[in-house]
Parts: sequence; C-alpha cells; structure tokens
Amino acid sequence: MNDRPDARELIEIAHDVFTAEVLPAVPDVLRYKVLMIANAMAIAQRELAAGDAPLRDEYRRLSDLLSETTAALRGEALRAAVETCNRRLAKEIRAGKFDGGERAAMLEHLRRTTEEKLAVSNPKALI
Repeated sequence: MNDRPDARELIEIAHDVFTAEVLPAVPDVLRYKVLMIANAMAIAQRELAAGDAPLRDEYRRLSDLLSETTAALRGEALRAAVETCNRRLAKEIRAGKFDGGERAAMLEHLRRTTEEKLAVSNPKALI
C-alpha cells in the first residue's frame, strides 16, 4: 500500500484542481451544482483531517453527562454508541433531568458539539 498521497491528500488535490481549473470553465447553468460538489469535497477533506477525534470527544462528554462508563470504541461502534447516548440525552432533557444544576454542563456539551460539527461542515459560521 502506498503511503503518499493518502486519502486526505487525494481529496485536497482533487478539490484544488476542481476549484482552480474546472469551476471557472463551468457554464452558469451548472455553477450551483459544481459549487455543491466543491463544498462536499471540502467537507470530506476536513472530516478526513479530523478523524474520529470529535466523535470520541462527543462520546466522552455524553458519557460524563449520562454518568456512564466509556468504552474504547471505534468506527461504526463508536457512531452507534454516540447515537444511542444522544437519544438518551434527548429523553432525559425532555424528562427535566437537566433543569437544575446539571444544566450548565449539558449546555456546554451542546455548544462544543455544535462547534465541532460546524468546524467540519461550515467553518465560516464560527467566525
């Protein structure tokens, strides 16, 4: 297996060529679609660069909020655990668990999770 370029670098190269050479040559009728493709490539590039660190951080914060023990999970198991914890968090928010003293910790978790997601999907929104 080749070490270079890796998947992140390939997406970066493709995005750079696409936006520098293909985008300027696209007729106006296709411009919106081509810009969507360029944006999807940029999101994929940022997602690859971040790896699963944001998901691991979210899982750790959720586990703390929900008083659960974290497990060393990766990939789909990590995504599934975060999804399960988020469902439980929503249920506990609706039940009023975070109406008291734990509210600040819950709001901080939601703020940080939102910022982490925006850093990948739309970093300009954080400016």
